[in-house]
Amino acid sequence: MNALIVSAQQAHDAAVEGSRVGQYPAGAKAKLQAAINEAKTVAANDAATSAQVEQAIQTLDAALKVFQTSVITTVPGDKNNDGSLTIGDLALMAKSYGKTSADTQWETMKQHDLNADGKIDIVDLTIMARQILSW
Repeated sequence: MNALIVSAQQAHDAAVEGSRVGQYPAGAKAKLQAAINEAKTVAANDAATSAQVEQAIQTLDAALKVFQTSVITTVPGDKNNDGSLTIGDLALMAKSYGKTSADTQWETMKQHDLNADGKIDIVDLTIMARQILSW
């Protein structure tokens, strides 16, 4: 169990929370740290039963797996898949300007409908521009 605790703590300490690719969602580190702390408590308890130790191992292992899979791999709004939000993403989105759910190619364009109102208009472009500015 101690090796798992060390491994989980290293993953926690190396992680950065944020919104970019390779970072973790806000709160992910706190959840993992709570599971690590629980496992440390059981590991330090000389009176812990083997069932308690096994449960602590399973709980920490599950928390570590959830943490590892929560890493951000794509940026919402990244239309050109370069890992960031840029004017290039806005330009790709602008190509669909004026399209609605009634258009025959809507399935390929609806990803640009950021407010899900069935049309790509100035509201969607403004949402994207704000995302870029806050990036």
